[in-house]
Amino acid sequence: MHETPSVTQRCTSTRRDGLPCTAQAGTSGYCIGHDPGALDARRKGGHATSRAERAGKLLPARLQPMVSLLEYALGEVHRGELDPRAASAMASLAGALVRAMTAGELEERLRALEGRGAGKVSP
Repeated sequence: MHETPSVTQRCTSTRRDGLPCTAQAGTSGYCIGHDPGALDARRKGGHATSRAERAGKLLPARLQPMVSLLEYALGEVHRGELDPRAASAMASLAGALVRAMTAGELEERLRALEGRGAGKVSP
């Protein structure tokens, strides 16, 4: 039995440069980039999956105000409203604060693990 190769349908739209779009078409006859029905999906894009969005979700709530302050200071430096040396000092102090908080959190976790393991006898 011999099968005929299937022909992949191409998008019926044209690109910005005026050439025909060569992307694979969906059921609408358009690719995802040209499908008028996919406008909302394109508008949303990868917003929720962006690196900044993921990092913001991982950031402890206690650190979010500090990050916001540093972002604001960065804008002030860019606009010439804040001396870069002052912003550098802020960033240095923020780094020290994060290290202290991280050390404290690690100490808490270690104590909790040691407390769980205290009742166990090691071989």
